[in-house]
Amino acid sequence: MIRKLPGFELADPAQVPMVTGVLMAAAMGMDTVAWRDQFGKIPPKEALVHNFVLWLLAGLFDSLVEQPGATDRLMREVFNSMAADTG
Repeated sequence: MIRKLPGFELADPAQVPMVTGVLMAAAMGMDTVAWRDQFGKIPPKEALVHNFVLWLLAGLFDSLVEQPGATDRLMREVFNSMAADTG
């Protein structure tokens, strides 16, 4: 996944080490938000790279379950359920 990040024109290579750290924290079962928060506020360039990682993870999940769009459907169900709970 990390090797695919340079394929995104807007991905700043200087942000990749922090994003890699977040992915490693996740792989080790750590709280990724707490891990990242120890370094302070997330700059916009880094946030953009995190979004690209989420996009790549969604694609990976879709391919693993062999259902294109599975992540999108799952997220829509979650958000619809959350909206129903508050309405």
